[in-house]
Amino acid sequence: MTEIREKIKELLHPIAEASGAFVVDVAIRNERGGKLIQAFVDTDKGITIGDCAGISRELARALDQTNLVQTSYRLEVSSPGIDKPIRMLRQYQKNVGRRFKVTYQGADPLLATLKNVNGEQLEFQTEAGQFVSIDFSKIIESKVELPW
Repeated sequence: MTEIREKIKELLHPIAEASGAFVVDVAIRNERGGKLIQAFVDTDKGITIGDCAGISRELARALDQTNLVQTSYRLEVSSPGIDKPIRMLRQYQKNVGRRFKVTYQGADPLLATLKNVNGEQLEFQTEAGQFVSIDFSKIIESKVELPW
Protein backbone atom coordinates (compact mmCIF):
# COMPACT_ATOMS: atom_id res chain seq x y z
CA MET A 1 0.00 0.00 0.00
CA THR A 2 2.95 2.33 0.52
CA GLU A 3 3.65 2.36 -3.22
CA ILE A 4 0.04 3.29 -4.05
CA ARG A 5 0.08 5.95 -1.31
CA GLU A 6 3.19 7.53 -2.83
CA LYS A 7 1.70 7.45 -6.34
CA ILE A 8 -1.49 9.10 -5.06
CA LYS A 9 0.66 11.82 -3.46
CA GLU A 10 2.40 12.33 -6.82
CA LEU A 11 -0.99 12.78 -8.51
CA LEU A 12 -2.22 15.05 -5.73
CA HIS A 13 0.71 17.49 -5.56
CA PRO A 14 0.03 19.37 -8.84
CA ILE A 15 -3.73 19.31 -8.21
CA ALA A 16 -3.29 20.84 -4.76
CA GLU A 17 -0.76 23.40 -6.01
CA ALA A 18 -3.13 24.50 -8.79
CA SER A 19 -5.64 25.30 -6.03
CA GLY A 20 -3.09 27.19 -3.93
CA ALA A 21 -2.81 24.31 -1.46
CA PHE A 22 -0.15 21.84 -0.42
CA VAL A 23 -0.25 18.15 0.47
CA VAL A 24 0.17 17.27 4.14
CA ASP A 25 -0.41 13.51 3.96
CA VAL A 26 -2.31 10.67 2.31
CA ALA A 27 -3.70 7.69 4.22
CA ILE A 28 -5.22 4.50 2.82
CA ARG A 29 -7.34 2.15 4.89
CA ASN A 30 -9.14 -1.04 4.05
CA GLU A 31 -12.90 -0.86 4.34
CA ARG A 32 -15.60 -3.38 3.72
CA GLY A 33 -15.84 -3.67 -0.03
CA GLY A 34 -12.89 -1.46 -0.90
CA LYS A 35 -10.54 1.23 0.31
CA LEU A 36 -10.81 4.57 2.04
CA ILE A 37 -8.36 7.11 0.64
CA GLN A 38 -7.90 10.18 2.82
CA ALA A 39 -6.01 13.12 1.38
CA PHE A 40 -5.04 15.86 3.81
CA VAL A 41 -4.34 19.25 2.25
CA ASP A 42 -3.90 22.75 3.61
CA THR A 43 -3.04 26.31 2.64
CA ASP A 44 -0.99 28.92 4.43
CA LYS A 45 -4.19 30.69 5.50
CA GLY A 46 -6.46 27.68 6.02
CA ILE A 47 -8.39 25.61 3.52
CA THR A 48 -12.11 25.86 2.78
CA ILE A 49 -14.68 23.16 2.09
CA GLY A 50 -14.94 24.48 -1.46
CA ASP A 51 -11.18 24.08 -1.93
CA CYS A 52 -11.37 20.49 -0.67
CA ALA A 53 -14.33 19.69 -2.93
CA GLY A 54 -12.51 21.00 -6.01
CA ILE A 55 -9.35 19.07 -5.16
CA SER A 56 -11.44 15.96 -4.51
CA ARG A 57 -13.09 16.15 -7.94
CA GLU A 58 -9.75 16.55 -9.70
CA LEU A 59 -8.07 13.79 -7.71
CA ALA A 60 -10.98 11.38 -8.31
CA ARG A 61 -10.72 12.10 -12.04
CA ALA A 62 -6.96 11.46 -11.99
CA LEU A 63 -7.38 8.24 -10.01
CA ASP A 64 -10.01 6.98 -12.45
CA GLN A 65 -7.89 7.89 -15.50
CA THR A 66 -4.79 6.15 -14.18
CA ASN A 67 -6.70 3.15 -12.80
CA LEU A 68 -4.28 3.29 -9.88
CA VAL A 69 -6.71 1.80 -7.36
CA GLN A 70 -7.87 -1.60 -8.58
CA THR A 71 -10.80 -1.95 -6.13
CA SER A 72 -13.71 0.30 -5.31
CA TYR A 73 -12.72 3.23 -3.11
CA ARG A 74 -14.11 6.13 -1.18
CA LEU A 75 -12.16 9.40 -1.37
CA GLU A 76 -12.07 12.03 1.37
CA VAL A 77 -10.17 15.29 0.93
CA SER A 78 -9.94 17.51 4.00
CA SER A 79 -7.71 19.65 6.14
CA PRO A 80 -5.59 17.64 8.57
CA GLY A 81 -7.69 18.94 11.46
CA ILE A 82 -6.49 20.66 14.59
CA ASP A 83 -6.24 17.36 16.47
CA LYS A 84 -3.68 15.91 14.03
CA PRO A 85 0.07 16.32 14.54
CA ILE A 86 1.75 19.11 12.60
CA ARG A 87 3.91 17.44 9.95
CA MET A 88 5.33 20.30 7.90
CA LEU A 89 7.29 23.40 8.86
CA ARG A 90 4.97 25.39 6.64
CA GLN A 91 1.99 24.59 8.91
CA TYR A 92 3.46 26.38 11.94
CA GLN A 93 3.20 29.94 10.63
CA LYS A 94 -0.60 30.02 10.71
CA ASN A 95 -0.52 28.57 14.23
CA VAL A 96 1.57 31.32 15.84
CA GLY A 97 -0.14 32.25 19.11
CA ARG A 98 -1.51 28.75 19.74
CA ARG A 99 -0.45 26.45 22.51
CA PHE A 100 1.40 23.27 21.56
CA LYS A 101 2.53 20.03 23.10
CA VAL A 102 5.90 19.30 21.51
CA THR A 103 7.95 16.14 21.83
CA TYR A 104 11.47 16.67 20.54
CA GLN A 105 14.90 15.10 20.65
CA GLY A 106 17.02 15.60 23.72
CA ALA A 107 14.43 17.04 26.09
CA ASP A 108 11.22 16.38 27.97
CA PRO A 109 7.94 17.17 26.18
CA LEU A 110 7.15 20.86 26.13
CA LEU A 111 3.80 22.56 26.66
CA ALA A 112 4.14 26.14 25.39
CA THR A 113 2.78 28.83 23.08
CA LEU A 114 4.31 29.23 19.64
CA LYS A 115 5.58 32.81 19.43
CA ASN A 116 7.52 32.91 16.19
CA VAL A 117 8.77 30.91 13.22
CA ASN A 118 12.21 32.02 12.12
CA GLY A 119 13.47 29.89 9.24
CA GLU A 120 13.58 26.37 10.68
CA GLN A 121 13.60 27.62 14.28
CA LEU A 122 10.34 27.50 16.21
CA GLU A 123 10.22 29.83 19.18
CA PHE A 124 7.95 28.88 22.07
CA GLN A 125 7.14 30.52 25.38
CA THR A 126 6.23 28.44 28.43
CA GLU A 127 3.61 29.51 30.96
CA ALA A 128 6.50 30.46 33.27
CA GLY A 129 7.69 32.93 30.62
CA GLN A 130 10.75 30.95 29.50
CA PHE A 131 11.57 31.06 25.79
CA VAL A 132 12.56 27.82 24.09
CA SER A 133 13.85 27.62 20.52
CA ILE A 134 13.54 24.25 18.76
CA ASP A 135 14.92 23.34 15.37
CA PHE A 136 12.16 21.82 13.24
CA SER A 137 14.35 18.80 12.41
CA LYS A 138 14.46 17.86 16.14
CA ILE A 139 10.68 17.60 16.51
CA ILE A 140 9.33 14.08 16.93
CA GLU A 141 5.66 15.08 17.31
CA SER A 142 3.90 18.39 17.70
CA LYS A 143 0.18 19.01 18.28
CA VAL A 144 -1.89 22.09 18.89
CA GLU A 145 -3.43 21.85 22.35
CA LEU A 146 -7.18 22.34 22.17
CA PRO A 147 -8.39 25.19 24.38
CA TRP A 148 -11.07 23.17 26.18
